[in-house]
Amino acid sequence: MITLEEAQGLLLKETKVNDIEEVNIFNSLGRVLAEDILSPIDSPPFNKSPLDGYAVIAKSLEGVSKENPRILKVIDKVFAGEVSCKKVGDGEAIRIMTGAKIPKGADCIVKQEDTEALNENEVRIFVSHKAYDNFIYQGEDFKRGIKIINKDKFLASSIITAIASLGISKVKVYKKPIVGIITTGDELQEPGEELKEGKIFNSNKAFLYTRLLELGAEPRIFDIAKDSIEGIVSVVEKAEKECQIIISTGGVSVGEKDLVLRAVESIGYRRLFWKISMKPGSPMFSAVKNGVIYIGLSGTPVAAATTFELTARRVIAKMLNCKDIDIRKVEGILQDEFKKKSPKRRFLRVRVSEDLENKVYINNIYQSPGQINTMIKSNALLEVEENKTLEIGEKVWVIK
Repeated sequence: MITLEEAQGLLLKETKVNDIEEVNIFNSLGRVLAEDILSPIDSPPFNKSPLDGYAVIAKSLEGVSKENPRILKVIDKVFAGEVSCKKVGDGEAIRIMTGAKIPKGADCIVKQEDTEALNENEVRIFVSHKAYDNFIYQGEDFKRGIKIINKDKFLASSIITAIASLGISKVKVYKKPIVGIITTGDELQEPGEELKEGKIFNSNKAFLYTRLLELGAEPRIFDIAKDSIEGIVSVVEKAEKECQIIISTGGVSVGEKDLVLRAVESIGYRRLFWKISMKPGSPMFSAVKNGVIYIGLSGTPVAAATTFELTARRVIAKMLNCKDIDIRKVEGILQDEFKKKSPKRRFLRVRVSEDLENKVYINNIYQSPGQINTMIKSNALLEVEENKTLEIGEKVWVIK
């Protein structure tokens, strides 16, 4: 067996950063930027009003109050998207709507609720203001030429919103890693089928497909491989023609039908490693052929999910050159004790509180690799060193 770090190192050594392509921002959700985004304009591109009201000169309102209002002459009206050609002078106001460009001469906006329109040409003002009250400056959001987003950033809707606000319609991104999914086992049935005696539903396929989407990869599903060398080879040969990574679950241990490693080696894959000194999921393996990385995971759901996070996720993060989706360690305070010693390094499914205290809760002390309910309740992995126990209040490192 090798250590987890050795396995990660061997995988990352075989991994190259993907090529770059340009996409429309409407197709960029979940992609990774391959360029810095600099603002080509001031945003907003002009001084604008944050509310409905009247554009005035603050000095016109000195001493104004409810008890001592002032009547101003209304010389124009401007809506969002329009521009007034008139200049506001002392004792004058321009009716203005939210988002409209502030007219020349005006240095503050009086909100509509603090006014009374007497007629189309006059308004009574009940409050005083300082210059630049209720005033959004040109470039207040982004200044022309400044970097607003660094390359290698994972694109969420909030970031895409910022890009669109600058008038940018296309961005350069890393090409999605194409990942083939193969599940093995004669015992597997698909969700929606009537479950037969001795069979189980195929949850690993659903996990891999959806998790790969979350990480910005392009998953492709291939047939369930039968528990035979020929059956496995047939599916792998299909997948390797179109995928950069192939991930399979099941058939990686030492049983009579654990044939996946033998099958892929029989068609020219070079083994990187088999078995990692950890629990769960230790019998996983990896191999490579002509640039295709094969990762064979345990068929047990939690074991497969755990080793996926610790190995395959790191490969995808490197292909996308993105730290945002790579694993990261966070320090927390343990809220439960863990007394089960193990001769192997363990990774437990835990929940870390979403506050600054980072309280760490162990979901289930038993932590069976087949207990999918621990995945529902968890958002991190807690590392437990071999032959070690943990106490309540202890500082621990978790992987998110």
